[in-house]
Amino acid sequence: MLRTQTIKEYGYALGFDSVRITSADALPEAERVIRERIEQGYMEGLPWFTKERASVSCHPDALLPDARSIITLAMCYLTEIPEETPAATSENAERPLPHGRISRYAWGDDYHDIIKPKLQQYAAWLREYARDEMGDSLETRLFVDTGRMVDRAVAERAGLGWYGKNTNILTKGWGSWIFLAEIVTNLPLETDAPLKTNCGSCELCLHACPTQALPNPYTLDSTRCISFLTIELRGSIPIELRPLMGNLIFGCDICQEVCPVNHVAERRLGLRPTQQAAQHSARFTPRPEFQPRPGIGSSPELIPLLSLTEEEFRQRFRRSPIKRAKRGGLLRNVCVALGNSGDRRAVPALINALHDDEALVRGHAAWALGRLGGDAAATALQAALSTENDPQVRAEIQYALSLLRTTNVSVGA
Repeated sequence: MLRTQTIKEYGYALGFDSVRITSADALPEAERVIRERIEQGYMEGLPWFTKERASVSCHPDALLPDARSIITLAMCYLTEIPEETPAATSENAERPLPHGRISRYAWGDDYHDIIKPKLQQYAAWLREYARDEMGDSLETRLFVDTGRMVDRAVAERAGLGWYGKNTNILTKGWGSWIFLAEIVTNLPLETDAPLKTNCGSCELCLHACPTQALPNPYTLDSTRCISFLTIELRGSIPIELRPLMGNLIFGCDICQEVCPVNHVAERRLGLRPTQQAAQHSARFTPRPEFQPRPGIGSSPELIPLLSLTEEEFRQRFRRSPIKRAKRGGLLRNVCVALGNSGDRRAVPALINALHDDEALVRGHAAWALGRLGGDAAATALQAALSTENDPQVRAEIQYALSLLRTTNVSVGA
């Protein structure tokens, strides 16, 4: 006879930190919310997230006919924060060159490459374990946030965690520092109950978001979210949002970093320095595959990134989540971060970027030069305007020159 506990234990043996089970019933509330967000325009720029997709995503039997159960899994990706940015010293009084910030989940290897093989191994084991009960009729579908699965809604119903007001799933053991995955199967399994937990009156995440992407509790305006702007957006970042992005070049953890639930998880795991954390740190060993990768890290120096060729980008970010932004998207983000840095040592690299092959990079380099100012920036922008043919880039250059005029920088007619 199949034992649900045995099935869960195998998930833990594979390295998952939480294993819960829910039914494959429809998720009508999730479908309602998704449709509402689409109508509100909060999912503009995510063309694949349609109402039709919601109808499929919220009905597991549309993903797997005869689906009975969903094994819901979480894997924690917390690691120590490395000391990467050099501090100024008495011998070197000059402040460090500008560095960017990368979302914590992208410090290491691409989680899809880590989790998908484990799911395949899990499914193969499940097929053998259930053979006496199911014969060859066992079916599975595997998801690591790339398929049509509303993973957070499933995780909530399975009791893996609860919805935070920033729309992330929060867990009692790991906070929201987790990757989610699912196995949908036609195997009938005993289900877990949802947690009776919520965020109470806490709204720290809502007020911490620099772009106000969380207009209300449990509501995310993706069009203003820095993670969307730096990863999913393929075009220009809205000008009014650029100054609010600071030095974030891939993703954003601000709404997670201020979360008290996450602070508890970090202390428990020994990743937030306290005496109590030191007593518990031996219980948790960060996974090496999620540790900051050489050549990427958590806070790379920005100016050298602007010189990356397409081939160098592919090599440097191979097997990294950062490859999703593509070269043009990443360099666009780097330009914005340099424009926000106030450091004119970036001006020569940005002038070179005015001649990049990609219009997206040229336009944002122009904006950054307008923000940093100086005679060299003004001269380069005027020269670029005389040769630039792309209308969007020309508009960016003209806007950058208008910024220089407001700061009384000498700009030719």
